[in-house]
Amino acid sequence: MGPLGIRVAVIKVGDQETAYVQVDGNNMDPGLRDRIVEENELVDEIEIITTDTHIVNTIDAVNQVGQRIPHNELIGKIQELIKEAKEDCESVVAGMSSRKTTVTVFGNDMTETLASHANAMISMGGALTAAMIIATISMSILLFLFAAA
Repeated sequence: MGPLGIRVAVIKVGDQETAYVQVDGNNMDPGLRDRIVEENELVDEIEIITTDTHIVNTIDAVNQVGQRIPHNELIGKIQELIKEAKEDCESVVAGMSSRKTTVTVFGNDMTETLASHANAMISMGGALTAAMIIATISMSILLFLFAAA
């Protein structure tokens, strides 16, 4: 499991409570998600997601959630966190609005234009670098000569 561990959010709308359980890991042992859902008795609905982090793969190339942690221990911890999240619930008011906007999408023409600009900058980069170095050395020599006088 990654450094974010297990995070739980419980949302109650009307009479329905839903728990969103996020496990910081890369995938999950086959069947573990279904078992967590089946053993849930704390909320009406539950959704289990993983962050798909690959930080856990530094230990092993295949390191799924539930591979190194006993399933019963993981399920118990998730149930404990759901209880805590339910106790921490508070009333909120939600709002929503919508707006329309124009979005420019890169097409073939835009990509080619961007690439040609990048190529032009790269080709001018060498000459610009040489000019900057010459100017810097010239200024240094002038300052050295006038400071010595």
